[in-house]
Amino acid sequence: MNRLKSILLGSLLAVASITAISQNANAAEFKSDRDRFNRDTVAFNNSKVQHERQVREQRARELRERQAREQRARELRERQARQLHERQAREQRARELRERQARFHH
Repeated sequence: MNRLKSILLGSLLAVASITAISQNANAAEFKSDRDRFNRDTVAFNNSKVQHERQVREQRARELRERQAREQRARELRERQARQLHERQAREQRARELRERQARFHH
């Protein structure tokens, strides 16, 4: 009878040990999965932040380029307007000079 009790008690201890080992293994696997998930999440967030920064930098670069193009276009229009005004003023002076010369010769 003692032998039977010993065997049953040993079996019970073995089952308890196997259960504890299994639970520890499951807990370790869960922790490993959670750690991997956390690393992946951090990596994803870092990647997302980096991508968003690159997008902001690209938009800022495009804005600066557009503003530079607009500034050059504005300067060109101003130069053309100034040249037109100067040409019209020269033509006006030339007309006035021809009119004075025509009155003087007649």
